[in-house]
Amino acid sequence: MKALTLPDMGFLYCETVSRPNHVAAMQIFDIPNDYQGDYGEDLYQQLMACTKVEKPFNYTLHTAYSGMMHWQEDHNVELDYHVRRIRLPQPGTREQLIEYIEHSHSNLMDRSRPLWEMHLISGLANNQFSIYLKLHHAFTDGVKANRIILSYLSPQADGALQAFWSQTGFESKQPDTEVKTSLVKALKQNGAILTKQVRAIPSIIGLGSKLLLQGAKVYKANIPTPFTAPKTPFSVSPKRARRAATSLLPLARVKNIGKIAGTTVNDVVVCICDIALHRYLADLNFKLKQPLTAQIPVSLRDPSDTTSNNRIAITMVELAHSDASPLTRLMAIKDACDKLKQEARLLSDEALTSYTLASQGLAVISELLNLDTILPPVGNVLISNVPGPRKPMYMMGAKMQECFPLSALPPGMSLNITLYSYMEHLNVGLIACRTNLPDLTKISSYIEDAFTELEQVVMTSAIDIVSEQIARLGHDDALSNSMHELIDVINDNACSTVTLDTTTATSTAIASNKVEAVAKKNDKKRMGKEKRQAEKTLG
Repeated sequence: MKALTLPDMGFLYCETVSRPNHVAAMQIFDIPNDYQGDYGEDLYQQLMACTKVEKPFNYTLHTAYSGMMHWQEDHNVELDYHVRRIRLPQPGTREQLIEYIEHSHSNLMDRSRPLWEMHLISGLANNQFSIYLKLHHAFTDGVKANRIILSYLSPQADGALQAFWSQTGFESKQPDTEVKTSLVKALKQNGAILTKQVRAIPSIIGLGSKLLLQGAKVYKANIPTPFTAPKTPFSVSPKRARRAATSLLPLARVKNIGKIAGTTVNDVVVCICDIALHRYLADLNFKLKQPLTAQIPVSLRDPSDTTSNNRIAITMVELAHSDASPLTRLMAIKDACDKLKQEARLLSDEALTSYTLASQGLAVISELLNLDTILPPVGNVLISNVPGPRKPMYMMGAKMQECFPLSALPPGMSLNITLYSYMEHLNVGLIACRTNLPDLTKISSYIEDAFTELEQVVMTSAIDIVSEQIARLGHDDALSNSMHELIDVINDNACSTVTLDTTTATSTAIASNKVEAVAKKNDKKRMGKEKRQAEKTLG
């Protein structure tokens, strides 16, 4: 048997009927138009022919008398339980698919079996097919889940189909630890696991002291103090039923916003979500006196680590005030994220893990004791971003068009927004409590609106800056190279910004052309001046 780590056990011990701790992906495939036969049935039969189940996909849970949990192998895995064949009724709309996934995502996984499910969903309109892959969070984090997804996809349309459960390389090659039932052995194991957490005490105490002083308004730490976030409709403990929604954002244009504004893609993504949430709260006439607080997972995984289940820490970032303009909001979020990174560099991985266990554990206790109606929430929303492949991927000849992550709800919160980059888009998956956020599709549409709004503001600001520099180009040759670079960025963005209104797009092109012309004229003048000086020297 193999012992679970404390973070892995945390996802199991903190799980309730109202808050299942599994993550999932909803994939949409285009079936080849010339495919002969029933694609869904053929796929199911080929997958079911892969009867060998490798570790860790044959692991089930075992709880010892000490309370420690371990993985043990099940040599009789029922594949027909884990691989499920579903057919949507006519007409097979996207709404029907989302409804099926909402019900499936609301249900706990059977702990007596390996903690994964693969739902093959046919009957979609437009000759499409879907997969809903469900994995327990104790079994994987976002990075490992992405590896599992990619394992049964191929970069070639005619690539061979492989079942992920029949593949090796997802589990450590080190021999499993033998577990005995004696109390002495159990205590030794507990001590070994807790040792790394004890080593983190100095740095976690330092962080805790900062947070306590910050709560007393004596010291300003770069990580927000837990349980100081404002109350919102999505900052309460969830009920069992789930709502799901999706959005698509053009990845290249999101990157362009970051290039022009001098921020990261993550800063832009968090800002877009913040704008959308404030618009949703404004619809409800919900007044906020302080910024929202977002929980943001940070990967602690070593690049060479391909087998660990969970190597993440949950950090918190204070966003921007409700009355902030989009550009001011983006800069405030960039500043907050930069400060968080600086604070995180001072802490060991064990300290960040301990901070995560402590803050999330307190949130669970608050939730179980129904104190979330009295205490301020630990945070308002969880926002995560998982990088995916840039090239198209295929499964048995079908091209994957979209892949939406659907995650778990943190304790004390009813909204999770997770993004997955694939090909030319950021696929945004939203999961929420159906009771607390029945109109989740509003937020998903506001995310797309917020992107357009932020893009237009950043582009307009860039045009203004370029216009100011045009006059200076004639007097300062040193600006020429940097202006050329800025011209390239603006031109790239102008070409891809199809949603801008005609006036803005025209202004962008005119400004770019003017700067380009002035820059060329300035270069020509400089070259002529240098030529005359050279001739004078030679003469």
